[in-house]
Amino acid sequence: MYNPFVPFTDAVFRQILKEGTYLFVIQRFNWPLVEPGKGFMVTAYQDTGGAYAHASQLHANEGKLLDARTQLEKIQPLVAKGSGYRLFLGKFKEDNWKSRMMKLYRDKIIAYLRFRTPFKARDTIDITFWLEHGRVQATITNGERSLTVPAADLIS
Repeated sequence: MYNPFVPFTDAVFRQILKEGTYLFVIQRFNWPLVEPGKGFMVTAYQDTGGAYAHASQLHANEGKLLDARTQLEKIQPLVAKGSGYRLFLGKFKEDNWKSRMMKLYRDKIIAYLRFRTPFKARDTIDITFWLEHGRVQATITNGERSLTVPAADLIS
C-alpha cells in the first residue's frame, strides 16, 4: 500500500531539532497497513501560534502538542527503533502524491463511491486530497454535491 508521507524516524527527529524546531503536534493516524493505535502523524512547528492553533483542532484523545525542550522523554520512545509505533512527518515524499493515490487506489475509490456515497455512475466525479491539521481528507464532488471524508476511509 502506498503511503505518501515521510517516515518520522529518530534521524529525521534529530535533524528537525538541529534546525531549531522543538514544537510537535503528534496525533493518531489511520492508514491502510498501519496497525490501529500504532500510527501517528507528526507536524513540526517553529512558531507557537501555528502549533497551538493546530493543537486546538484536535479531538479528545487524538493527540497532543509536545515541546521537545521540556518533554523529550515523551517523544523519544515513539521514534525508538523497535518501539512498534509508525510515525510519519506531515510532509509528502513526492510532489505527485495525489495522482499516485488516485492511480494506485482506483478500484478501492470506485467501490467506495459506488457503495458508500449518493453519487451515480454517470456523474463526473472530482476528488481532491488534502492535509489539514494532520488529517488527510478527501473531498468528492460532482459539481452539485460535495462530500468530505477521511482519505483512509476512501482508500481502505
